[in-house]
Amino acid sequence: MRVNIKILIVLFILLLCLQAGFLILIARPNHEVIHEKLNLHLPKSGDNLPVHYSYFSNQDFFDEVYQQAIGQTPKTDSQIYGGIVPHHLIVKDKIAAFFAGLESNGYQTIILIGPNHFNQGKNDIILSQAQWQTAYGILEPDLKLIRHLSQSPFVSIEESPFVSEHSISGLVSFIKKSFPDARFAPIILKQNFSLEQSTALAQAMFEYASQQKILAIASVDFSHYQPVAVADFHDLKSASVINNFDFDRIYDLEIDSAPSIYALLKYLELAGAQKSQIIFSTNSGLLIDKPDEPTTSHHFFYFAKGEKLSQSPAVNFLFFGDLMLDRHVGEKISKNGLDYVFVKLAGEENRFFKGIDLISANLEGAVTNLGAHYAPNMSYDFAFAQELINQLKKYHFNFFNLANNHFTDQGSRGVNETRQNLRQLGFNYSGCSDGEVGECSSTIVEVANQKIGMAGFSMVYSQFDVESAQEVIRQLAAETDLIIVNIHWGAEYEHQFNQTQQSIAHSLIDVGADIIIGHHPHVAQGMEIYQNKPIFYSLGNFVFDQYFSPDTQEGLALGVNITDDERHFFLFPLQSHLSQVELMTGQTKQDFLRRFAEWSMADIDYLEEIQNGRMILH
Repeated sequence: MRVNIKILIVLFILLLCLQAGFLILIARPNHEVIHEKLNLHLPKSGDNLPVHYSYFSNQDFFDEVYQQAIGQTPKTDSQIYGGIVPHHLIVKDKIAAFFAGLESNGYQTIILIGPNHFNQGKNDIILSQAQWQTAYGILEPDLKLIRHLSQSPFVSIEESPFVSEHSISGLVSFIKKSFPDARFAPIILKQNFSLEQSTALAQAMFEYASQQKILAIASVDFSHYQPVAVADFHDLKSASVINNFDFDRIYDLEIDSAPSIYALLKYLELAGAQKSQIIFSTNSGLLIDKPDEPTTSHHFFYFAKGEKLSQSPAVNFLFFGDLMLDRHVGEKISKNGLDYVFVKLAGEENRFFKGIDLISANLEGAVTNLGAHYAPNMSYDFAFAQELINQLKKYHFNFFNLANNHFTDQGSRGVNETRQNLRQLGFNYSGCSDGEVGECSSTIVEVANQKIGMAGFSMVYSQFDVESAQEVIRQLAAETDLIIVNIHWGAEYEHQFNQTQQSIAHSLIDVGADIIIGHHPHVAQGMEIYQNKPIFYSLGNFVFDQYFSPDTQEGLALGVNITDDERHFFLFPLQSHLSQVELMTGQTKQDFLRRFAEWSMADIDYLEEIQNGRMILH
């Protein structure tokens, strides 16, 4: 059989072409290969671009909003390089004022970074190259910037996630109205967005910013699903962390999108624009006069050239009273799980317990191996398994006071196992057995580069030696920035603290204690301010099975926020039903705070603050 030489030559040439094409493909940058695998298309300026739409498109709506913003426009004498603005349109007038205050800066591109609320898309960072149809016309994309940012392997250009993403669509009409000639680059980030990815994104933004006049904005709401008082408590720390560019604590905050804040602040750090200014602070619960219902809070920031504010970082704490997970509480946990106890208090997404540096309770019992009960046999005999205590990490508990009359319920073996098990589980603790004072009475916990001295004493069956306790406090005062003392004391079921409690509390403050927190009476007792230091004589029950009276099913959670200049104390009244804990609301809360003020000893101004649930000491 004769072979056609011409056909063989043509086939050989085709084979060479295919081989060359394959080599070119594998030699191309990885991001282009990734984009092709995702069926992405990087258009040219003349191509037909996809279109997305503003959350609202009625121009009259936005015109009216900008009219409402007149007189609210922030004053600034510096070029603004970045900002934080909410996308919750209940504060639409302030959003308009935020953008109106920047109109004279002549930005060429607006970068808007927001949360990927619905976790859509293939990568952690999603970009859009679409045009945005707004109430004021088309907002054009900055395709050059989008191509630049898309070069990372963990970035993809996808349009479908933006269709329902209100962190972007809610703001585009404001952007077009205030910056009609600027181009636009929206970025949405998933919650699991890593610190390394955030830093790389910030670097890519900064590289491009040297060529353009850019405004970078994080579209972020703050505290979610909490009553106003809880939101205010969380937001104090959030504002401090942002003002201090405290990157180590951003991902712990109770905010809408920690990754968006992190990426923005990293970019601003590179740009040397760390001088922050809080423009507005609002809360939806106050705007609609429903402070005890789930709310959203909003904080607006500008960032200009300059150093970050010289502020000590805020540290915050959340203290509870007696926590007991055995006996009838244990039966309910065995039947329903630990979540039964906390689900109502935790709220949606467990946000009540989020964003707090130290969460503590008085642990009424021993943490023994497998929850075993050892001799001596006690009338009231409590023990908890390590696995159960470990589940408290879900609610961010990280510290326990052990100094109480139930620490020794399982004898010396139970005491030793408690300390060993808590160490192995990663919990901090302090406190010796009832009536004892020693090295076990205190420990030092480091929070935000501050040393916090935590001391615990108990005087139920035996009076501890006050002079020895004073010496513990003196030693802590020489080594720490703040001293918090837990004391197990007082008469059971009595709301009024006694003279013995008061005398001991005063003596410990005299040698350096800053805050004293009491428990044991199983009901809340009043508070006192001595030498400008607060004494909370009893927070009452937190989780217990004393179902026989309303008072034993009431308690108080104490939120504390500390800076160099101010100490904020938030009173969160609690109520339980069959050991299921929740926040008091409405008239029930007001009645409790009124009674708490009656049990307390303080000047009239502080008593009024107590009844409002928030006290500030300078």
